[in-house]
Amino acid sequence: MNRTLALIFILPISAFALNEWHIQSDGFISTPSAEKPVIAYKSDEQFIAPQPIVNLTAPLNQLSNKAHDYLYKQRRLPKTLSDTAFSEFDIETLKTLKTGDQYILKVDEYLSYTVEITDIIEASNGDRSVFGKLNDHAQNYHQAVMTLTENTLHGQFNAGNENYQFESYGKYGWVTKL
Repeated sequence: MNRTLALIFILPISAFALNEWHIQSDGFISTPSAEKPVIAYKSDEQFIAPQPIVNLTAPLNQLSNKAHDYLYKQRRLPKTLSDTAFSEFDIETLKTLKTGDQYILKVDEYLSYTVEITDIIEASNGDRSVFGKLNDHAQNYHQAVMTLTENTLHGQFNAGNENYQFESYGKYGWVTKL
């Protein structure tokens, strides 16, 4: 019975006392090292460049059935309707974009692309040609161009192995896969 009491009470108390002595004697304090930690993990993944911050939170076009009806009445439908999405474009926001800004262009209800503006050329009549790069993958940049007049928008961009064209007459237009 004495041995049992010793095991039940004395050993835990001794372990507690030893732990307290170690804490009081600064046994757990580590000295800071000037060396940077070395990470030994080697990854086969490629470095992915940090993505730029998107300046616009809403896309410049929203899918719309009204656009199809309007363009049909105006006889401005694209020649081929396969792979075509009809949209309402935010022309006023497009007119305010500057070099370095980004905009989101919706291709269909599941797919959209972010375009960063790299150059803008303004004509004497007020027309703007906007050039940009489309960052659809981590390291692949593709070209995008659009011309914005007072009331129309024409453009196209390359997204890897896909080419898209978009047009707008007023706020109604379309995006189609070429």
